[in-house]
Amino acid sequence: MDESQSTISGFLNGRDTISTKDAKVFITIDGKIWPMIECDKFTAKLEKNKEDVQTLGSRWKHKKTTSVEGTGTLGGYVISSNWIKYALPYIQGGKDLYFEVTCTIEDPTSRAGKQTFHLSDVNLDDIPLADFEADDGVMEFESDLTFEGVELVTPFTGFEQ
Repeated sequence: MDESQSTISGFLNGRDTISTKDAKVFITIDGKIWPMIECDKFTAKLEKNKEDVQTLGSRWKHKKTTSVEGTGTLGGYVISSNWIKYALPYIQGGKDLYFEVTCTIEDPTSRAGKQTFHLSDVNLDDIPLADFEADDGVMEFESDLTFEGVELVTPFTGFEQ
């Protein structure tokens, strides 16, 4: 079955879903690109703020979008002291750390294609220092984040409508 038949039939072929194992995350700080080889979790979403709008003659509570906020999560294994090094200037009275994130995902089995997006003015909510336990674990971190810009660099093209 070719792609046009798959689209016409209205059924998703399982191979066209996208494996999250094929994602790559890169961070840019002060012009230096850092591949996040330690990353095991990354989420990003746009959250809309909606205000209630009520009118006479309607029982519906309508909604009006008034702003948008970029939020997400970054998690991974602690394998360096980079986050502490970048946090220290702010702690010592200097500037806070804002950086950029570029995410690319391309599953070679899926016909969806490749997607790349870029987030700007990313800021972590907390900085990983330590994660010690007496069990058989490894050091990990997870931090919520905010961002203030998004650009779709390369959209998926396999199933455009």
